Amino acid sequence: MATRKQLAERALRILQGGEVSKDTDIDLREVMLHIDSERDSIIQMKLIEGYKSINKRSTASIAAHEVLGSYVSEYTLKTAFDSNRNQRYGKLPVMPLDLPDEAGILSVRDAGDFSTSYSRISIGLEAIYLDLPSLAASNKGYYIMRGDRIYFDDSNPPTNAWVSLVALSSGIGDDDLYPLSPGDESIIIKSVVELYTIMSTAAQDVINNNIDE
Repeated sequence: MATRKQLAERALRILQGGEVSKDTDIDLREVMLHIDSERDSIIQMKLIEGYKSINKRSTASIAAHEVLGSYVSEYTLKTAFDSNRNQRYGKLPVMPLDLPDEAGILSVRDAGDFSTSYSRISIGLEAIYLDLPSLAASNKGYYIMRGDRIYFDDSNPPTNAWVSLVALSSGIGDDDLYPLSPGDESIIIKSVVELYTIMSTAAQDVINNNIDE
């Protein structure tokens, strides 16, 4: 598994026909942005296609991790108390990718007791159901998302939370391993190289048109 920076350098070497040169007019940071965009697109496409494929064979709902396993990152969050909300929260080190069915976050558990899991509900639903006896009687923990924070209900919040998610590509460090499925690296590099080839051809066409005029 490669890093984002390594993938960008491989694409740049192909475009330059050899080693990466500091004199190139293509910015490595810009190439990394395109790498991010391609990875996010691949994940979204695979999840949607996975849903379609499995739903054709079965009426049972598909678990997102069956499709996204290779893209998952795991983090342990130390929770703190928010006195304004009177709730414990954990701060995500990276934002999840925006995916259908809120599949960006696959699992939230108590890091000290993996048998304790938390289900996500929307902020609107929390406001509606917060004081209902049925919610308290269910004994099921829940969490809500506010920006980069995960807020837990006050019935049994964890001291440390274990979170399994599909990270937004731009949030992954340049030198961190880039979660990908086998075969994705070549697809991403090819797409980025094709993009720059199209851009270069278009720019040359403009120059030629100006000369002809």
